[in-house]
Amino acid sequence: MLSTKAGIISQLGNDPQLQLIAVLDHQNIIQEANDFSLQEKPLSQTEIVEYLEYVEATRKTISGDVFFVENRNRILAFYPFFLERLPSELKPSRVGILFLKYDLTDAKRVAFNNALRRTVFANSLLILFYIGLWSFFELALTRRISKLVNASNDLAKGNLNVRTGLMGSDELVQVSAAFDFMAQKIQEKTNNLETELIEKEKIYKKLEKRNQELSSLNEKLEQATKAKADFLANMSHEIRTPMNGVLGIAQLLETTDLSRKQRDLVMTIRDSGDTLLTIINDILDFSKIESGKLTLEFQPVVWDEVVQSAINLLSTQVQKKKLWLTYESSIHEFSAFEGDAVRLRQILLNLLGNAVKFTTSGGVAISTSAICLDGEKESEEKEYCITVKIQDSGIGIAGDRLAKLFQPFTQADESINRKYGGTGLGLVISKSLVELMGGTIWVNSKGNIAGSPPVGWHPEIETQMYPQEHGATFYFTFLATSVSDVNRQNATSMPLLKEHESFDFAQLKVLLAEDNRVNQKVMLLILGKLGVTVDIANNGVEVLDHLKKEAYDVILMDVQMPELDGISTTRLIREGSYYQPYIIALTANALESDRQASLEAGMNDFLTKPILIEQVIQAFANFLKKTCELAPEIE
Repeated sequence: MLSTKAGIISQLGNDPQLQLIAVLDHQNIIQEANDFSLQEKPLSQTEIVEYLEYVEATRKTISGDVFFVENRNRILAFYPFFLERLPSELKPSRVGILFLKYDLTDAKRVAFNNALRRTVFANSLLILFYIGLWSFFELALTRRISKLVNASNDLAKGNLNVRTGLMGSDELVQVSAAFDFMAQKIQEKTNNLETELIEKEKIYKKLEKRNQELSSLNEKLEQATKAKADFLANMSHEIRTPMNGVLGIAQLLETTDLSRKQRDLVMTIRDSGDTLLTIINDILDFSKIESGKLTLEFQPVVWDEVVQSAINLLSTQVQKKKLWLTYESSIHEFSAFEGDAVRLRQILLNLLGNAVKFTTSGGVAISTSAICLDGEKESEEKEYCITVKIQDSGIGIAGDRLAKLFQPFTQADESINRKYGGTGLGLVISKSLVELMGGTIWVNSKGNIAGSPPVGWHPEIETQMYPQEHGATFYFTFLATSVSDVNRQNATSMPLLKEHESFDFAQLKVLLAEDNRVNQKVMLLILGKLGVTVDIANNGVEVLDHLKKEAYDVILMDVQMPELDGISTTRLIREGSYYQPYIIALTANALESDRQASLEAGMNDFLTKPILIEQVIQAFANFLKKTCELAPEIE
């Protein structure tokens, strides 16, 4: 065995990295070594002694061991082997040790150099790969992407003719093709939009020109409307002024002793004058409707008294034609509501007047009903929808004429117009007033319906005084809010004037400011009937002169006077140190704006010419009532 080991040692000893190789017997005597000076020496006399524990451990475990020393620059190896059997032994029991000490410094350097060479080679290949990859991206991707980005920027800046024009079959070419297609479509759409904008600009210019023309026309229409309104107001003033003399003298004649024939003549004068005033009022109201200046004045209204007032005014015509006129109301929940009593009376007079005018026999029936719109509301003031129905037994209205019934200047028939007269404005005015009150108006005649009946209304559910083939039935609705018990005592309507015997008008000292001689004469006669002491002023300057000398209870102030008009005179009186009288405006201007201007100037009341005795009595009564109310405070 030792001879075999010696052969191995002689072979390994040629390796310059093998620093030491030795074979130890069971007594730790070096039998073979690559260093001949160590042969036959015990382990204790060699450098191997420092590894004695490893030698013993290897012999004991009979297993080799290899480990590093000196910072892993050296390898120590211990391999056990069995020595040759002695003659007296049955089997080998002696264990020898093969020890190796190998220097790894050169091997590591060689390995490092080899690894370095491999690394340099690999990195060189990697660099070449990166260079190739960069060349690919630069040539095949980056430049193409830059071209695509630049094209996008140009497109964003408004250059719609830009195209990438990339060629190939990769994904980037597909993106480029999509971009080119998008740019083409954008260009087409933009061109279309530009064309449309050019067309719209042309249309806009045409519209602008048209708007300017319309604006100019509107201005002209407004001027024409204003001129028409001014003309109507002036005409109303000019007509009312002489009518004041005609009707004033006629009503004074009624108070004298007249024969039956003379009284009929006077009544004809009054009726003709009243008809003319009705026409004038209708034309003025229609002018307000056209200009949008028709307004309502809401105050507490007693409905039954409004209806009774309209009936009383038509009672003479009803009696002459020997007709009957009935009124039935199912309004039991309330007796007063907020409304415009004057305009409600006007609607009733228009509809009742037509019914009486077109009825030769039989009569006219009025009925009223109401529906509460605030059924769950606990407040005493609730909103109601009031329906008024007026049915007559007259000639009725043909179906082909119903559609034009609520149009201005339209009568049911030309022959009717010639026979019965009228302006054809009454129903138009009534329709506008009803709509201002939140309601609607319609008619049912001979089974034909015109106007705007409410949803759910049907003639079959209506109780008819006459069969539908006779006469006509007019309906109108309006919204009203009931008045609480506290406010009902202040409710007003259009009742007939009370007797004035309880008032002593003779105590009043009155100044009449009027420049028209006829009107002066009429007013002096009217005031003389009442026993009033009167002084006359022909203009506002004379009024101020009179006030410097006398204290008057009432001034009857004509609005339009020479030198100084009634409005200006009133302002000077209210602003001055004069005794402050009760000033009543007398004017032939019947517009609401005239009334407001008079009240704003400081006047207390407003009377429209022609002046009726009843109006003067009522105005003086209002003054005396106010004086009585203020008397305790003065004391």
